[in-house]
Amino acid sequence: MNSVLLVDDEKSFRVIAEAALSREGYAVRTVGSGAAGTAAFRDEPPDVMILDRNLPDIDGVDLLGILSKEAQERGVDTLFLVATAYADVENAVLALRQGADDYLTKPIQLSELVVKIRKALEARRLRNRVRALRREGQPGLDALLDTKSNAMREVIERARKVAQSPSTSVLLQGESGTGKEVVARLIHGETPGRRDEALVALNCAAIAEGLLESELFGHERGAFTDARSGKRGLLELAAGGTLFLDEIGELGPVLQTKLLRALETTTFRRVGGTRDLAADVRIIAATNRNLEEEVAAGRFRLDLFHRLDVFHLTLPPLRERREDIPQLARFLLDRIAQRLLRPSPGLSPEAEKVLLGYSYPGNVRELRNVLERALILESGAQITPASLVLGKLARPPLGFFSVGLDEGGAPPTLAELEKQYLERLLTHAHGNRTQVARLLDVSYPTVAKKIADYGIKLPET
Repeated sequence: MNSVLLVDDEKSFRVIAEAALSREGYAVRTVGSGAAGTAAFRDEPPDVMILDRNLPDIDGVDLLGILSKEAQERGVDTLFLVATAYADVENAVLALRQGADDYLTKPIQLSELVVKIRKALEARRLRNRVRALRREGQPGLDALLDTKSNAMREVIERARKVAQSPSTSVLLQGESGTGKEVVARLIHGETPGRRDEALVALNCAAIAEGLLESELFGHERGAFTDARSGKRGLLELAAGGTLFLDEIGELGPVLQTKLLRALETTTFRRVGGTRDLAADVRIIAATNRNLEEEVAAGRFRLDLFHRLDVFHLTLPPLRERREDIPQLARFLLDRIAQRLLRPSPGLSPEAEKVLLGYSYPGNVRELRNVLERALILESGAQITPASLVLGKLARPPLGFFSVGLDEGGAPPTLAELEKQYLERLLTHAHGNRTQVARLLDVSYPTVAKKIADYGIKLPET
């Protein structure tokens, strides 16, 4: 629901406008002075703010200049409309220069006001859509669709089928680096009614659990110590579109419960809030874990799993679609070269054989890193085997870790074993926590938290 803040000193107009805009489906707040309008804006920035030019305590255009600058600094996309009884070009130009999106003249016709608001919101939606397309550029989508792998073709075909069901939740499962976010963008881009809205992505493992709730649901002013103003969460920003929850298996039990309620009721509350807000979004979740095993172990809610797993897609690892490696490598080389402002190199037949013979535990992401290193090292017009660095860190050998029990002694606790294993892996990886996370097939924050919990001292690199 879009929100409107009306700042006008005429009480009768505020009452009439509030009733009319509420009937149109807007959440409306009205105030009678510039000071009250400033406080309301700072408390919770609206989608549209209508400012009277002649306020009792400040010139509306001057206030517009102050608030539009604040909106830019805070990253708030509020639309400003200025209303005045003086219909002259000079005032209109002044308001537009100060950041107004449109100009109204008094007495304001309610029908005209509704049309102006609709046009401003539609223009913002289209503007944001263009920005999103420029920023995203559909990364990897062309390479995903141009596949020779039967397994990947089946994934794409099923993704396109579920795209025609705009409200169905989708669970993407697969190893890290297999392209789960690319598939999520494919589904979003082919979903009627949602593809013109935003796809908002959240990596659940990349944000501390204490901040994740605010990031997902938003918060009200004063909800916690540093909450000096209200904030919309990603669930609210994705309204009408798609919310992509990557690494969903990293959610803690409290957030699992709150997410389940939001999915079941299609409503949610901001942190510290008292009113329910609508959640018209499609959820696409992704994980590199086996959630059924997580459920069996008591780490993931069974009811949330079933709510997310309405439609399931499993992406094959790169080693099971080797036929795609040559064309995928050329596609990635072109993109990397463009980013590094380098001519795009060819791929020698010998280098292609080397790439085809590797197992890629990091999948497409690892292939991209291998090629970027090769492009930096290579000085010729072709990538050769000499510039390909593969498998920089080997997995520990069998017998790397074994449990020894003293005769008659008590066995070590699970926590002790976990600490010892982490210490040995860190030594093996020369203190590289990213490599340890890859070896354990868990997220980097999980490894970092374990190191902190156990007080493990990192070995010198």
